[in-house]
Formats: sequence, structure tokens, C-alpha cells
Amino acid sequence: MLLKLSHVARTYGDQLIFEDVSLTLLPAERLALIGENGSGKTTLLRLIAGLEQPDSGQIERPGTLVYLPQHAPQPSGEVLEAVTPPELRTAAQTLAAASDALSSAAPNALDAFSAAEETYRALGGYDFETQARAVLGGLDLPPDALTDQLSGGQTRRVLLARLLLSPAEVYLLDEPTNHLDEASLRWLEDWIAHSRATFVLASHDRAFLDAVATRTAELERGRLTSYPGNYSAAMTLKITLREAQGRDHRAQQRQRRALTQEQSRLSSQAHSAGKFSHRRAGNKPLLAAKNKAEGVSNTLAGRAKALEHRLMQLDAAATDKPYNDRRRLSLDLPAAPTGPAEVLTVRDLSVCRGEATVLSGVNLDVRRGEKIALVGPNGGGKSTLLLALLGRLPHSGRMRLGAGLQVYFAGQGGEEISNLPTLKDALLDANPWLTPHQLYEIAAQVGLPPDPAFRVADLSGGQRTRLTLARLGVTRAGLLVLDEPTNHLDVRAIEALEGLLHRFPGTLLLATHDRRLRERVATRVWEVGSGGVRADP
Repeated sequence: MLLKLSHVARTYGDQLIFEDVSLTLLPAERLALIGENGSGKTTLLRLIAGLEQPDSGQIERPGTLVYLPQHAPQPSGEVLEAVTPPELRTAAQTLAAASDALSSAAPNALDAFSAAEETYRALGGYDFETQARAVLGGLDLPPDALTDQLSGGQTRRVLLARLLLSPAEVYLLDEPTNHLDEASLRWLEDWIAHSRATFVLASHDRAFLDAVATRTAELERGRLTSYPGNYSAAMTLKITLREAQGRDHRAQQRQRRALTQEQSRLSSQAHSAGKFSHRRAGNKPLLAAKNKAEGVSNTLAGRAKALEHRLMQLDAAATDKPYNDRRRLSLDLPAAPTGPAEVLTVRDLSVCRGEATVLSGVNLDVRRGEKIALVGPNGGGKSTLLLALLGRLPHSGRMRLGAGLQVYFAGQGGEEISNLPTLKDALLDANPWLTPHQLYEIAAQVGLPPDPAFRVADLSGGQRTRLTLARLGVTRAGLLVLDEPTNHLDVRAIEALEGLLHRFPGTLLLATHDRRLRERVATRVWEVGSGGVRADP
């Protein structure tokens, strides 16, 4: 046992984040931690790491832990230096000083050198640079580059490399796949698969979790539920358990209704029988008739009381009604126009940024109904291509959009809603024909504030996510252009997006690192990189 949580609870102010969380991690286990944005995944990781304290419960950490947060301080110096553990840098400096001291012939110089050399060896100093260069190569990071000249995605990969090169028994990784291209993702999966350490992985990447996880734990409505297997196996089991729970609940409700009706009938009969009437006695002695009526009433009342006791027992052992998330966007909207058959034609497209040529000689054809995924390494030009196709970057060559085609664009950072003041403005920007009633209906269905005048700037991260999905659900555009739309989405939101895109009748251009989304939605793939685009037939 490397980690144990017992009945842990955490609140912020009067808001309960989670309670009664119990979990035990064993050596070499790989736990996928999933849940909606705001469900408490990061809070739970911080508690495990010892950066916060629980309001109740206990956390035992007999193993050594390291933690990769979503947001961390900027590293400094060269990349290789930045990923070297501090204790190893100190040991290297001590060894260098002890080595220099050998020439002074001081009495204890040899002993000091031996101790320093043993510490350096124990920390893996002699093998570290080889291991570091292998990790940096897998994450596509140049060892000699200066960290202050790296992009945001490269900086994130430096932090991940530094963590992977820090000896530990338990690794806590919060969204480790952010900013990783497909090659780096596969390298990380292989690294984790061959590690003997234990991992807790909070991630929205379903393909990644399926590749590495051995157990899945879901934070939902303040409770942690653990399932065996990777993400897909866990969700399949969850559905099965929910269906069984629903059947048990419905059966118990039927039994309860039957018992309640019988108990009510017996109580009524007991009450009626207890009202002795001289007329009903007939020629029988009054005392005997009265005693018989009282006996019948007592018998019926006893049977009713027994049924009441059975109802109490049934309620005590009742199966809860399974939770049903009804936040689904379902509106009676007119069908989207089919649009032109020839959606986009590109000939000899070239794009430069500064003095660098990002794309050159690109020729593409897009027809109505195609759903095209753009793939390639970070920095290969996927976002550049999309912006050029939208006319938002200077370019050369010829591009033609189909006549009358309406285009909807969503960028990586949600910039398409940043300048829209209110929910009403944001929804009408996606579909100007929405009625006032539909604005309220959309807000209710996806869990947005009920006031259409609510400011977009005041939305939480999760609410902005739901607004983005709502806009996609109501747009009547014939062409969707989406640049990394799964950024900042939790798994449930990604699956909702997947459903929207799968049902979308128009044309889609999608730049994404999400392999599962691509597999389930795309009908074609464009590989972007090395200055060009290779389109599959």
C-alpha cells in the first residue's frame, strides 16, 4: 500500500466539494481520475500531495510522491538543467567541490570525496543525462534550448519531463496530455506502461486513459466511485450498474405501491369493522357480536401494522433512484441549409509568418458533408492553415468558399465568445433566429444562468464550456471550423461534443489531438507538417 485515503472530505466556504472519499493505491497501479470540471479532481490531487489539508478524514502516504499541477512556475535556464532534480544538482556540486579538494591533500578529503561520490551515484547521477535526453527526445524538447524562449506547450512538456525524471513511488499527474502531439502522447503512454511506479492520472483524454489505466475512479456529485479497468471498461460497467440499479428501484417501487395499497385497504377495513352497529348484530347476543367485531378489527389492524413494518424495512433497504443527467440540448429548430456541393477549393496556398514559410503549395478540395480532421506535430501549421482558410492570415494562392456558405469558427481559447457581452449575444451570434423563449430553454437545458442578460465574462469555466456546446448545438452554419475544441473540456463534455459533431449534417474542419474524437467523427484526415498538407483520398 503506497497511499490510503479514509473518509476524506473537503469544503470551500459553505460549498461541499466531496465527502467520504476512501481510496487505497497499490504498487504499479495506474488510476484514472475522471469527473466534470469543478467536481474536485485537482483539489483531491492537492490533498494527496499534501498541499492542502482535508476538513475530515485521514490520508496516509507511506510512499514518496511527486505532483504535476495544471499550472506551475516557469522553469529557468537550459532545458536539461531545468529537468534535473534539485537534490541531484546539489550532489553534483558537492562532488565537484570534493574532487577539487583532493589536490589539497587535506586529511579528510578522500573520505569527503567517497561520501559525495556515493550520494551522487545513489541519486543516479552517472546515468541521469542519458535518461534525461531520452525523455526530452520523447517529448520533442531540445536539451540545450533556453526555457524562456519556449512556447507555452513546450514549457508544459519541460515540467512533465522534470517530473518523470524525479524518482518517486507515486506520480500525481493533472492533465499530463495537455499540449502533447500524437507522437509525444504515444511516448508517454509507453513510458508509463513500462514504469514500476504508481500513477494517479486526472485527464480528459479517453484514448490515453484506455491505453494506461488499470482502474478508474469518478468524482460525481461529491462522491468517489471506483471501477476496475480502463476508462471504456469502467463506463461500460457504470452503465450496466446504473441499469441494474434502475431495475431494482422500479421493482421496489412497484412492491411498495402494492404494499401501501394493501396496508391502506386493511386499515380501512379494520376501522370499519371496529364501528359496532346494533343493527348488524341481527338475532345474535349483542356482547358476542360486539366482541367478534372487535376481534375482526384487531386482526385487520394487526395485519395492517405488519404491512406498515414491512414498508419501513423496504424503505430502509431501498435502492436509490439512479442519477440521470438531463443536461442535453434538444430544441425544435429548422433544418440547417444543405449549402453548396463544393464547400472549399484551395490552389497553391502559401502562408508565411515573419520570415518563416509555414505552408507552401497547398492544394485542397472539400465537398459538402465531409468531416476532416487535421493532424500533425505541435507547430506544424494546423492552426495557421485554419486561419488562412478563413482569410484571417495573409496568404498567397487562390481560395474559394462555396456561394452563400455560412461559417462557424471556434478557436483554441474560446476567443469567439470573449467579445460577446451577454448570454443572449453569444447565442444569437450562433443563431440569430432564436426566439426569446428558446434562449431561456437553452439555458435551462445545459445548466447556464437563467437570465439571458447574464455577462459572459462572469461565467465559470464549466459554464463557458456549456455555452460553447450550446452554440455548436444551435448554429445553422454549413461549415464548422474548430481548432482544438476539446481544450478545457471534461470527458462528459467531450462526449457531448462528439455526439453533436457526429450528428452535424454539414461540413467540418477539425484540428484536434483527441484520437478518440477523431476516430468517431472524421471521414477524412489531413496531415499538416513540414510546410505542406497531405490529404487522404
